[in-house]
Amino acid sequence: MRATVSLGRPTVLVIHDDGDALDVLTRLFEASGFDVITAVTGFRAQAHLESDRKVDVYRWALQRRYDLRDQFVFLAAEVPAEFDRIVAGRCLAVSMQRPAEVVRIALATIRRAESLDLMRDAALAHSAEAPSLLLAEDEPVLLAVMGDLLREAGYAVTLVESGNTAIARMDLEDFDAIVTDWHMDDGTGADLFRWLATRKPYLTSRVVFLSGEESEDAGSVAPGRPMLRKGQDSGALLEVIKEIVREVRGDKKEEEDEATAPEKLPKVAEPAADATQDDGDNQTMPIDVVKPSS
Repeated sequence: MRATVSLGRPTVLVIHDDGDALDVLTRLFEASGFDVITAVTGFRAQAHLESDRKVDVYRWALQRRYDLRDQFVFLAAEVPAEFDRIVAGRCLAVSMQRPAEVVRIALATIRRAESLDLMRDAALAHSAEAPSLLLAEDEPVLLAVMGDLLREAGYAVTLVESGNTAIARMDLEDFDAIVTDWHMDDGTGADLFRWLATRKPYLTSRVVFLSGEESEDAGSVAPGRPMLRKGQDSGALLEVIKEIVREVRGDKKEEEDEATAPEKLPKVAEPAADATQDDGDNQTMPIDVVKPSS
């Protein structure tokens, strides 16, 4: 199940192979103001998300709709062993025994997505520097063509012809986005990712893999990272990179704001206006009244 953000009513796509469960969730979401789309198979869900391939929905989203990666809520009686590895902490799994909790989490997911979108768009709009991008590809012609494409898209591109050369560059500097071929002779994309995970783990969320194989999957080495087919859809690649940069710039802006924000002092409760202390035998001590935060 995933929820989306719209200018009007929010829309939720509910995927479940049990008709009764679909009915329950549909009624709950409609009662909470959602437009509901249902699908009983992953294939039909992918059709709603503009796909014609019968593959796992979440892995498909990482490949084709990376912007949706953190808008899924999974329904499961028990959390699968590989769940954390696949979603990399972006999504939650909820039992169908608590359908109201599913709706609550979906609403929270929408609010979080709206907040992050505003923050990231603002950070990107106010950034004067072109986003930095490292491109690692061992085919010289493809490296040059992709380099031109990414520069035209507004990125400050650094080109390297191997995974080991990419490691050497990243040992010296960081990049807003890292695009690397999965198969290279002198250091593979997997080698590069393992080095990042050990030396600069905060950069692992900025990596995009490219492969010439249709069914290649980086999940065993880099769970949750997108793997795109080389030379097939430059638009999809640019969208994935754009989302990564928005996230990186948004996180940097948030860190800068927190660093420059004045230190907040704790509020001191004031006595109530009508609280008094009598001089007689019957003394009433002042009462501290703290208004609940809204």
